[in-house]
Amino acid sequence: MKRLMLFIIILFSAVNAAAQQQKVIQLEDTIRGDQEQPKVLTIVPWQAPTVKQALPSPILQRINLKFVALERDEFSRQLQALNQQQNVSYSSQNLDP
Repeated sequence: MKRLMLFIIILFSAVNAAAQQQKVIQLEDTIRGDQEQPKVLTIVPWQAPTVKQALPSPILQRINLKFVALERDEFSRQLQALNQQQNVSYSSQNLDP
């Protein structure tokens, strides 16, 4: 009985191995690509602008407000006034107990 069971197991394993070898699948496929160029939109003016003026820019306005031309005499007077004001506030702080 044991020999019969062993024979059946060996027979099934041999049949299973043969069946697995026959299950070879070959995949074939063709890849087709599109030869078109990418779509790009380029806008080129056909005439020169009649008014050659830059559009107003908030960044330029901020820069123009921050960086203003200074007169040397005026700037030195402002520095002297600021130094005097700081000296007065510093001396008044030292006087208070």
